Amino acid sequence: IAVLPFVNMSADPEQEFFSDGLSEEILNLLAQIRDLKVIGRTSSFAFKGRNEDLRTIGHTLGVAHLLEGSVRKAGNDLRITAQLIEVEGGSHLWSQSYDRKLENVFAIQSEIAGAIAGALKATLTAGEKARVDAVPTQNLQAWEAYQLGKQRMAKRTSVGLIEADKFFRQAIGLDPAFALAYAGLADSLTLRTE
Repeated sequence: IAVLPFVNMSADPEQEFFSDGLSEEILNLLAQIRDLKVIGRTSSFAFKGRNEDLRTIGHTLGVAHLLEGSVRKAGNDLRITAQLIEVEGGSHLWSQSYDRKLENVFAIQSEIAGAIAGALKATLTAGEKARVDAVPTQNLQAWEAYQLGKQRMAKRTSVGLIEADKFFRQAIGLDPAFALAYAGLADSLTLRTE
């Protein structure tokens, strides 16, 4: 399976970091399920903004299934639509819309990952289920800062890496126990020294 970048359908184009981050988090959750082979972020995000036939994308990535979707964020309200596509025939295997509050974003990610695992008939062990359901931080501002840091780091530019450092440090300041923010900061600092 490959998780394509979810499309930002919010009125604010600056919210693209949120849809990218959501896509990446779902990809990471699916990658923790032993029964699934998940294509990496760099490969699947190469198709961001490209309006190509999903069968072509699937064949290029060498996958049997694609997950695509969209995100609308307005204040504290979210609407996330996700669709699981079977590449060979281009047909929908599963599709769902989620209307929730921002504070439920982690539950939505887990719910989508679990639904996809079910649609693909993947069996989750107790440990995999616990990892899929884990919440990395209770502080949504820290999570948003972390997602902004990841977005800036993905640009791999000097300015982007400096901005990534700022956002990761902001996330750490908001939640000093947020391990992923420390990992992001370490990655961005490493990239700056290369």
